Amino acid sequence: MARGDPGRLHGRGPRPMLDSLPLALAFLAGTVGGVALKLAQAPALLTAGFAAAVLVAYALFSYAATRLRLDTETIGDNCYYLGFLFTLTSLAVTLYFVVEAAPETRADLIPQVISGFGVALSSTIVGVFLRVLMMQLRVDLDLRERRTRIELDEAARRFRSELGVSLGRVKNFSTESLQHASEREDRMREAMDRLMAQMQAELLKSAADFGPALRDTMRAQTDQVMADVTEAVRESSTAACEAIRQAMTELAQVAQAFSRDQAGAAQAVAQSVDSLKASAEALALGTEQSLARLNAAATGGADWAESLGARIEAETEALGAALSNAARRLDQVAPQGSGDA
Repeated sequence: MARGDPGRLHGRGPRPMLDSLPLALAFLAGTVGGVALKLAQAPALLTAGFAAAVLVAYALFSYAATRLRLDTETIGDNCYYLGFLFTLTSLAVTLYFVVEAAPETRADLIPQVISGFGVALSSTIVGVFLRVLMMQLRVDLDLRERRTRIELDEAARRFRSELGVSLGRVKNFSTESLQHASEREDRMREAMDRLMAQMQAELLKSAADFGPALRDTMRAQTDQVMADVTEAVRESSTAACEAIRQAMTELAQVAQAFSRDQAGAAQAVAQSVDSLKASAEALALGTEQSLARLNAAATGGADWAESLGARIEAETEALGAALSNAARRLDQVAPQGSGDA
C-alpha cells in the first residue's frame, strides 16, 4: 500500500522541480540509451530490456525514496508516459533510419522497422504494466470507506447484540443479587434469632447457676455481718453496763454516805431533843439554871444546825458531781455503742 507523506499535498511536494528531476533523468537515460543501442546495432532484446530496466528503476526509486515519495497513481502515470515516450523515440529513430536510407535499400530495412516497432511496444507494455501495478497499490478511498462503513455496521450490530446480552446479564445479575440479598438477610435474621435464643438460654442458665451461689454468699455475708454487729453490740452493751454499774456503785456509795450523814444528823437532833428535854426538866427545877442551859442548848443547836446545813450542802454537791460524772459516762458509752452497731 502507498505510504503518505504529511509534507505533500495531493501527491505533490512543496518543490515540484525537485520531484520532477527523477522523471527527467529517467527520460534522458532511457532515450539516450535506447538511441545509443540502436546506433550501436545492439540486439533488440537488449534495447527492450534497457528501457524496461529504466522504467522499473524509476518506479522503485520514486516509490522508495523518502523525500521524493510520490503517490502510487502518479508513479504509475509517469511510468506509462515514460514507456510511451520510449516507444515514440524508438519509432522516431527507426523511421529516421528508413528515411535516410537509399530507396533501393528501403525494402531490406522492413525487418529492422518491424523489430524497432517491437522494441518500442515493449517499453509501452512495461509502462502500462507498471501503471496497472501502481494502481493496484493505490489506496482506494471509496473502497476503504465502504469497507470501513461495513466494518462499522458490523461492529455496531455486534455492539448492539453484545449490549443486549450484557443488559440481560446485568438484569439477571441484579435479580440474583436481590434474591441473594433477601436470602442473606433471612439467614442473618435466623442466625441472629438463634444467637439471641442461645444467649438468653445461657443467661438463664448462668442466672440459675449463679442465683443459689449468690443467695448462699449473701446469707453467709449477712450472718457474718450480723454476728459482727451482735458482737459489737454485745461488747458495747457490756461496756455500757460496766460503766452504768460503776456509776450506780458510785451513786450507791454517795447514797450510803448521804444516809450516814442523815443518820448522824438524826442522832444529833435526837440528842438535841434529849438535851431540850433535860433542859426542860432542869427548867422545872430552876428557872435560872434552865435558862442558862437553854441558852447553851440553843447555842449548841444553832452551831449544829449550821454544821448540818454545811454538811448537807457538801453532800448535795458531791451527789451532783457523781450524777454529772455518771451522765458523762453514759453519754460517752452511748455513741460508742451506736458506732459499733
